Amino acid sequence: MKTWVFFGDKQCDYRNLMANQKNFFAGDRLISVTNTVIAEQVASDKVYICSIKDNRAGFNSHPQIPGVDALITAIPNQFLLIRTADCFPILLEDKKQRAVAAVHSGREGTQLNLIGKTVKTLKEKLHVIPQDLIAHLGAGICGKHYIVDEVTWRYYNKCMEQQGFYIGKTTLGHIDLQSGIIQQLIAAGIPSNQILHNNVCTFESPLYFSYRRDKTDNRQISLIGLVNE
Repeated sequence: MKTWVFFGDKQCDYRNLMANQKNFFAGDRLISVTNTVIAEQVASDKVYICSIKDNRAGFNSHPQIPGVDALITAIPNQFLLIRTADCFPILLEDKKQRAVAAVHSGREGTQLNLIGKTVKTLKEKLHVIPQDLIAHLGAGICGKHYIVDEVTWRYYNKCMEQQGFYIGKTTLGHIDLQSGIIQQLIAAGIPSNQILHNNVCTFESPLYFSYRRDKTDNRQISLIGLVNE
């Protein structure tokens, strides 16, 4: 058993996946839609542990897992799919292969500490030790380009500071989601040297979909699963 992790870009996009509704390649791996689970992603702090019956959620007539932005599975060969276009995809890998998780964390999810709640669920429900987790962060918008109105900015800062996270001297209106997410991962018990990120800004890179840049309705996809090989 091993963990398989995939971060997509424009070459593996969500709209084509939904239009085709059939097995697809993610990198060099052919993924079966019958073993894939998609969350609704409503900017919540809800975490869901998948079962076999959740396979194919989000495809054809099978609805997405409603009301959640984080998925967990301990089932071999079940793949969790997150879609993003500026928000951050976070894929959590357990060194001991007990479970994996896929998290969609934008501004709302970050200020609600969805990451911390996902790690807590892994620990309490599946007995995963946070120190055994490796966190993979995909591409997301950087603080230079993520600009919001003053009310939204102050509310985000207030939520983060109330939870004990350091905001620093940020420019008015700018939100650094990656900094907040990394702090939340460390606070949840994941060692800093087990937090891996590519530092690619979706707004700056033409290889990625960016809602803030293009107002696109398309998304790159990210997947994680435990595979028998």
